[in-house]
Amino acid sequence: MQLSWFLQLLLFWCHLHLVSAFDRSVLKTCSSAGFCKRNRYYGESIQGNNTSSSYYVIDESSVRYDGDEYSLHANVIKSIPSGIKVELPFTLQLLQDGNVVRFTIDESRPHKDYLPKVLNQRRYNETSKWAFADVPSKVPIAKPRKIGNKIIVGSNSTDCRVEISLDSFLINVYWKNELSMVVNERSFLNYEHLRSEDENSKNLLPEESDFDMFHDSFNYSQSDTIPFGPESVALDFTFNEFENLYGLPEHPASFRIEETCGGEPYRLFAADVPRYDVGTRMPTYGNIPFVIGNNEKSAAGLFWVNAADTWIDFKYPEGKAQSHWMSETGIIDVVMFLGDTPMEIVDKYTNLTGRPALPKEAAVGHHQSRWNYYNESDVMNVDSNMEKGNFPYDIIWLDLDYTDEKKFFTWKPDAFPNPARLLKKLGDLGRGLVVLIDPHLKKDYYYSNTVIKNEVAIKNRTGDTFFGTCWPGVSVWIDTFSDLGSKVWGNFYNNFVNGTENLGIWNDMDEPSVFDGIETTAPKNLIHAGGFEHRALHNAYSLTVHQATYNGLSNIFNGTARPFVLTRSHFAGSQRTAGTWTGDNVASWNYLQISIPMVLTSNAAGMPFTGADIAGFLDNPEDELIVRWYQAGLWYPFFRAHAQNETRRREPFLFKDPIKSYVRNAIQLRYHLLPTFYTAFFNSNLKGSPIMKPMIFEKPKYTNFAAVDDQFYVGDSGILVKPITEKNVSFAYVQVADGVYYDFHDLKPQQTSSKNDSSGIKCIGIEAGLDKIPALLEGGHIITKRDTYRKSSVYYRNDPYTLVIAPDAFGNAQGELYADDGKTWDHKSGQYLHSVFSFQDFKSISGNTSNVPSNGEAAGNTLIDKIVIAIGNNNSSIGDTVKVNRNGELHTVNVNKTSPFEAVISNPMVYANETWKIEL
Repeated sequence: MQLSWFLQLLLFWCHLHLVSAFDRSVLKTCSSAGFCKRNRYYGESIQGNNTSSSYYVIDESSVRYDGDEYSLHANVIKSIPSGIKVELPFTLQLLQDGNVVRFTIDESRPHKDYLPKVLNQRRYNETSKWAFADVPSKVPIAKPRKIGNKIIVGSNSTDCRVEISLDSFLINVYWKNELSMVVNERSFLNYEHLRSEDENSKNLLPEESDFDMFHDSFNYSQSDTIPFGPESVALDFTFNEFENLYGLPEHPASFRIEETCGGEPYRLFAADVPRYDVGTRMPTYGNIPFVIGNNEKSAAGLFWVNAADTWIDFKYPEGKAQSHWMSETGIIDVVMFLGDTPMEIVDKYTNLTGRPALPKEAAVGHHQSRWNYYNESDVMNVDSNMEKGNFPYDIIWLDLDYTDEKKFFTWKPDAFPNPARLLKKLGDLGRGLVVLIDPHLKKDYYYSNTVIKNEVAIKNRTGDTFFGTCWPGVSVWIDTFSDLGSKVWGNFYNNFVNGTENLGIWNDMDEPSVFDGIETTAPKNLIHAGGFEHRALHNAYSLTVHQATYNGLSNIFNGTARPFVLTRSHFAGSQRTAGTWTGDNVASWNYLQISIPMVLTSNAAGMPFTGADIAGFLDNPEDELIVRWYQAGLWYPFFRAHAQNETRRREPFLFKDPIKSYVRNAIQLRYHLLPTFYTAFFNSNLKGSPIMKPMIFEKPKYTNFAAVDDQFYVGDSGILVKPITEKNVSFAYVQVADGVYYDFHDLKPQQTSSKNDSSGIKCIGIEAGLDKIPALLEGGHIITKRDTYRKSSVYYRNDPYTLVIAPDAFGNAQGELYADDGKTWDHKSGQYLHSVFSFQDFKSISGNTSNVPSNGEAAGNTLIDKIVIAIGNNNSSIGDTVKVNRNGELHTVNVNKTSPFEAVISNPMVYANETWKIEL
């Protein structure tokens, strides 16, 4: 009977993946999720009752400032008409430069004897431990002042001021003396405090609903015991004079967050959702509770530091953006970021949660994957044919079936009898290998037995090892919230990796996916280290898994190689140790279209190393879709082709011309631009900046760009791309701001036309047959390329650079180049090259360095053997020769006018690791 039940579940789950659209009935809606329905009801009731006094006030006698902790403390008192008062400790701090505001609201709980002894009775308040990169730096608060019924908080050295009302919990946050954000403006604060079911009626507010407070009526989760009863937290935030919000990955929806009035809220809940519905707010694999808004003068960000199931409503009344955040449990922990631009906000956010990791250069290249390559011979055959067809790639991937009976940390003996041999073969060819390892381990073999023996498995509600079903059948799950569990998991890689530096790890199914679980994932009443329920930390689980993987690999490589880890599920802070992708998408045009706003949203939320499976994981793409997806996907920060095991083989060498040629050109273009991409990754590692950059980040003064999510910039390079994402389309309109623009491919100047509106946004029309990618290079930028074809990134390091200069209307342009050894951590000790290039007044080109490695080989070949200048818009002609000054030595070089649009300086004999100047 048990086996039959498991087979039914397995068949059902596979059906979801392989045949039909995702069955939404297995997921809750807000109306079937107790805490979401209750909080929406509460908000509606509060808004409809304008005569009631606030149920939440600050006890003035409790307000105190701790000068040692730089923290303001107070007690929020929740008063219930029955006479019950609940004490909610409140803390406020200013972080970083003083323009970051953090506050928390916890609950003082009495001990309850009726609760299971295996549970920790305090609210889970450790989400920040996982989401923050380190203990955040705090700044002293100037002595808080009381003016009327308000406490005024600020710092002498910042542009931020906070006003806290005492008689109704309300916080006004000012930036440069302008009201920026308001906390609890609509009085949606709701803190469901601890009480037994018998005590419930006298603990309810008049505006509250008691729907599903102690029992779950949803069809698939009626077994949830809900031991603590209702304990949701909710709060509203208003972005004043902001009419656009964006962020909140991962949803298959538009870049600009939509209003949710009359529909479903956005849900943050890690779930296994193959064939997710395009255009919805349904949950998917990753969850980052962070949003940004901006207007022409300023920007603001909000980080809801909570890893429980969360729903968010949004509304845009005139002149403001309103949000209502509702989490099932945990504490209220909020960080608000203030600045002038969206880029400043992401800089502050990633300063708190951690900078995106700088991957090894091979990971920035092209990845070739399939579920599954059958055996070693199949892998090497793909490698050989990719090389014969001149399709560069760096890493080939093995999905689930490389394992022995789906037991992770093993290899199928007849298919991969000698993994070390395979890895050496690939390494000798300049390639790497990535293999899949999931956090569930098949029952009754060494690794699962070790987890159980060390008591680092996730436990069921009674405190015993939890057994569920996933790909191997009955399995256990590692609990990497446990310090020991994290070490055990990291140590598992020792023998498996065995020091092989060209092996990367793919942590899939880490939501976690549980076939016989609730809503495709783990039951919420499972128990983790410290006695905390899974419901309180669900969304952060994957972060703990891939972070333990990354740390384990780092210990093995001991500084000689940067680990590469890909995770399907992710949370705030995941960017420190992993890349990700948009999950089990479909080979259809609408999934190609939605991939762009999905990747842009992740980039805006500090998780830039993101991509989508090319050309759709499920189903078989038509030829035109294949071409257009490679032409779009080459710009994803994570550039991987991947397909499900029942689709037709579609490695690019199998295509027929001209499809094969178009795909080859797209992949090769990624490699020609590797210096530009790697420099973008460097800047992202430095300050969290997007790699695939939303228009609103590049042009924040043009606020209408917040709604433009079908085009983007590449880092700070000035490359502006508008992929074709519709069938039978061969023309693109690119929306641009004021400036000078050139066709990316031939540097022909482009004419702009007005959109006939007041936004200042204009359009450029581009012919884009199947052989062309609509892309522009904005004036004022210099990009770096490598023009020769090589089979992987390793071999490009030996080639010289080409500079491409696109002058602005005044004849000026700037660019930069970052280079290191592409593999080790030596860049952290200064072994890297950072160069800055300038074009001035149509008269000169110069190269200057801000850092040069002492190891001459660390940056590879630094020769610049070609400089291409766009001349179509020049007000000053360039002669037939130029004068080169390299380290005080002068020589003359010829200039070739290869077209009416460009002048080429060949072999100027200048180097990126030196200072030089060329007079035109």
